[in-house]
Amino acid sequence: MKLSPDLIWSRRQVVQIMALSLLSPPRALPTERNIHWALGAVTWVVKAEPGSPRWEDILADIAAGGFEGFEPFTTPTLPVNDGNMATLEQLAPKYHLRMSGIYWDDDFHLADQHDRLVKDSRRFLGYLKRFGAERLIIGPPEPNVENERQAIGNMAKVMNSIGKVALDQYGIKVGVHPHVGGLIENPRQIDQLMEETDPNYFHFAPDTAQIWMGGGNPVRVIEKYKHRVVYLHYKDIRAYHRGLKGYLDNVIELGRGVIDFPALHRILKSVNYKGWITIDLDNARISPLESAKVNRAYIDKVLTPIYA
Repeated sequence: MKLSPDLIWSRRQVVQIMALSLLSPPRALPTERNIHWALGAVTWVVKAEPGSPRWEDILADIAAGGFEGFEPFTTPTLPVNDGNMATLEQLAPKYHLRMSGIYWDDDFHLADQHDRLVKDSRRFLGYLKRFGAERLIIGPPEPNVENERQAIGNMAKVMNSIGKVALDQYGIKVGVHPHVGGLIENPRQIDQLMEETDPNYFHFAPDTAQIWMGGGNPVRVIEKYKHRVVYLHYKDIRAYHRGLKGYLDNVIELGRGVIDFPALHRILKSVNYKGWITIDLDNARISPLESAKVNRAYIDKVLTPIYA
């Protein structure tokens, strides 16, 4: 198989990465009182062969990479269902890991799906409660709509309903995760959704690279909504334009792209943010485990001193 030039690593790059990874501890340590670090399952799922990956392999890598938590998401490859949740209940204690949250995407913009979505939310909220997790992350639907403002308005109504159920009945907070190629992608769309939702029940769970690709400045957007941030994905991207196609070729380990993570960490410190940050790397050019170690080394060296 012919490899893309982006996937070919020089001997020097491999040695540098391996040396950096050795700086990382074998398990996550509570070096930051307010921040807990997780890895998203997406890193293993994107390139998965049929019948893989297994949760045991994923959790073993997460623990060996020095992280505290894991984030499942709604994908046919490794679905959020009763079977996989039962498996995770058995495995998580073995690896001393916790669930950081669950990522759920659906047709949130369809008014006639309102009651069904509120009912379905109880399944995800029930899973979170079983694991002692407190965040439900909402992925936006596809952007193919006739009336964008109306579609976002419909989404706001169901988000208010789900958010109220989540907080009042489960003690869980719900936040939107803007995503390039989705209905909630750019600052204008983010603003409308945030303006039309109740800040008591609906929050912000941004991904740094997704905001960048959607045409926003992550530092400015997160500063604007810093008081509604309840969860984050830290993801770096190696690109200098927002209209990027095929972004999987450009997402990269922390500190190797264009995102200003120290500035973001200072924003979180300014509001005394307490909670999870998940590293959500869609495409690990090295193995998921070695990628985890590189990310952990950057966290320990650059970010932990900011918010220790």
